[in-house]
Amino acid sequence: MYKKIITLLALLISLSGLILQFFYDDINQTFSSILYQFNYNLLIIGDDILWISGNSWSLLFNIMVFIGALAFYLSKEKEIRLLRFAFPVLLISKSYIVLLHFYFIFYPEQPLSGIEIVYSIGLLGLRIFILYLFYKSTLYLNKLKEIDSETLVYTRTTEISYFKASKWQRLFHFIFDAVIFGIIGFQFLLVFARSKEFQSDFRSIEILFNRQIFPSVLVLFFGTLFYFVFESLFQATPGKFLTESRVTDKNGAKVSALTVFKRSLSRNIPFDPLSFLGKGNWHDSVSNTVVYKEKQTGIKGKYYLLLIPVCAIVLTSMHYWEVRIKKEMDLEYSNKVLREKNEKIVESLKTIDTNTVLQLPTNAFNFRNIFLKTEKVADSIIEFSVLYVEETGDDLYIEKGYENAKGRLRRVKLKRSDLQRMILRDFKQSPHYEEDDKKPFLGISEIPALKGKYIDDVLELNSPNLKAIFEPNFTDNELLLKLRLHNQGIPAEVVSIIPESKNVKWNVDDFPTDFDDNYIVYLIAEGKGIENYKLKVIVNDSLNKQFIYEISGTKDQHEATVILLK
Repeated sequence: MYKKIITLLALLISLSGLILQFFYDDINQTFSSILYQFNYNLLIIGDDILWISGNSWSLLFNIMVFIGALAFYLSKEKEIRLLRFAFPVLLISKSYIVLLHFYFIFYPEQPLSGIEIVYSIGLLGLRIFILYLFYKSTLYLNKLKEIDSETLVYTRTTEISYFKASKWQRLFHFIFDAVIFGIIGFQFLLVFARSKEFQSDFRSIEILFNRQIFPSVLVLFFGTLFYFVFESLFQATPGKFLTESRVTDKNGAKVSALTVFKRSLSRNIPFDPLSFLGKGNWHDSVSNTVVYKEKQTGIKGKYYLLLIPVCAIVLTSMHYWEVRIKKEMDLEYSNKVLREKNEKIVESLKTIDTNTVLQLPTNAFNFRNIFLKTEKVADSIIEFSVLYVEETGDDLYIEKGYENAKGRLRRVKLKRSDLQRMILRDFKQSPHYEEDDKKPFLGISEIPALKGKYIDDVLELNSPNLKAIFEPNFTDNELLLKLRLHNQGIPAEVVSIIPESKNVKWNVDDFPTDFDDNYIVYLIAEGKGIENYKLKVIVNDSLNKQFIYEISGTKDQHEATVILLK
């Protein structure tokens, strides 16, 4: 009976984690919510630990539990090392999550409805039940093992001799247990430190013990607790489970909780971890305990050394997979932003006049910005002046630079169709893209000054130049939209805004308001229909010249499209 329960529990835990890790986007929300309740992993946060990503640790742990389940079942309960390690570690590492769950049921951040209370209690019950299964399973697995011994028969007496764990095994115990303790302890502190309810308590304790010695106090306290809990409940620590060793008295019997506490406390003696180099460990001699070997029932321990290259392969593969996914996501996002910018540029080029300036990308080694100032506009040919201006922080630095150099500027004539050749179509053509599959961008190669150059922005001289950035919505209101409006031109005033849809309510009462490069104006909308929004913004400059802009976009658009209508 226990064999099937333990196997099913291990398979449920490992497969839930693997499915969520690799197929989360391909399964429906209900199924993923169910799997998430069984996603018991060594890590509960995505932070990097020991320079390895949380996803890599999770993958490695789930694979190990899956292999342990198969080995346990196929060996007919003989190969139990991996599960003996995994179950108690999950039990201890998840216990404080249950305590935290208890706390938030009785002291929630916001009042809970009746259904939410029932759901929270049911979820808490499920978690406690799973932890109980971990505990009972570990006790059952421990009963399958017994201490390795040999019987020595003398003339008049018989003596039972037990085999002690070697010094190298004790060294492995120390190093491996320290790693597991670090992972569990780091998460414990991070979870509680990030909880608003406990931040004041942490500060009070930190002040009480002084910032310098506070980490040492935490390590001593939780280190003692770590060893006491493991060795009092299971007579072993994670490292001892893997080497099939256990803590006993000299006669091979289970020791009391008081003895384990004395043993755990004596580990804090300075240089105790190095005492194994002598005749024995100090925490052994102080508590009068011994670490004995258990009888081998499965494969030899040395074969587990093969897990080292397997782990290295898994972690390396996971690292390169994560790097590749991140690159693809970054490229997809960059192309999305590029498409949004291109839409704005294409629309702006339709209304080009002698007040229009095309901003080109600046060379990394040149502090001067490059512009094409429109001089003459015909049906098919447009004449530009090539302007190099160093940015001074003055709102009118382009206008002043043009006036100072107007008679000495080189001119170029371009067809309207040529302007389309100066628009980036793929972020891989951008100078900001630095991967090996970078694509060349020729621009207008027949004109040396424009070879490899593209239109980065379209501006209007002696006028405001609006840019609208989408603000992320961190509230529960899905019908809320917020745009951050910047003025990259001359100082002005936002007179009013005219919404296109009557179903969307904008903050029209906030206007008129000043609008210059030091002041951000927020456009806030609420209502159905904000997925595709459009409105007009009326702006007056300091000479009371009026500009009408059309702002449109979607909720998944980083930067809204801004078009000067008049």
